[in-house]
Amino acid sequence: MTDVPLSARRWVERAARAGYAAKGVVYLIIGVLAVQAAAGAGGRTTGTSGVLHVIVRQPAGRWLLALAAIGLAGYAAWRAWCAAFDPMHPGRRDLKRAAVRVGYLLSAIVHGALAREAARLALGRSGGAAGVDDADRWTGRLLAAPFGPWLVAIAAAGVAGYGVAQIVKGIRGRGVQPMDGTGAGTEVRQGLERAARVGHIARGLVFGIMGWFLARAALRHDPSEAGGLGEALEELAGQPYAPVLLGGVALGLAAYGAYQLALARWAVVRTG
Repeated sequence: MTDVPLSARRWVERAARAGYAAKGVVYLIIGVLAVQAAAGAGGRTTGTSGVLHVIVRQPAGRWLLALAAIGLAGYAAWRAWCAAFDPMHPGRRDLKRAAVRVGYLLSAIVHGALAREAARLALGRSGGAAGVDDADRWTGRLLAAPFGPWLVAIAAAGVAGYGVAQIVKGIRGRGVQPMDGTGAGTEVRQGLERAARVGHIARGLVFGIMGWFLARAALRHDPSEAGGLGEALEELAGQPYAPVLLGGVALGLAAYGAYQLALARWAVVRTG
């Protein structure tokens, strides 16, 4: 890492902060809309791709979406940098860090695709490639591949496992990233830590449902059984005590969005 110019590291830090901001806005909108739906005050259950369509319909929506695309591309670049260099844990080469770096790479791919989708909408283009939330289309492609059902089953285990890991992080408080102690006061950091823990648990529940969807698709050889974030929230909306279940998860997702926005300001971003 010593051969990486300081100017490059500064650009990576800026990309990371822009990415946290964009990701925070996306999750905050998802959570607020779902809270409204749970309370019967309008709103809707939607995922990341759906949020992009919500943004583009607002005044100056295309400009806002262009900014979101830049931020999401920055987050993808930041995660790709983490996959390549693992700056938070330099020098470690154990199996756990290898798995985390693979996760960083997958995150970079997902957010890069979301940034591309946002850019297409900002430019007035629609249709074409499958969106990030089009889980049935992506699952259909996997099912059509050799050993397709097995590949989908492996993906289901990975998504569900990630969900469990997020819940464990939330319960144990291990998913809270270091923050600049001079920028955020003690009370602010404590509040953000609570938001992070609640947010990770909410995300874990949603990813667990998404993993179940994929497992069902693998067992039934039916890609329409798969579903993304929006479908997971819709599933909660159809359960008994839906206002409580959906409302609780939605508040958690909104809290996660607020936490990401705070990271854009106060996160300690180590680039090497």
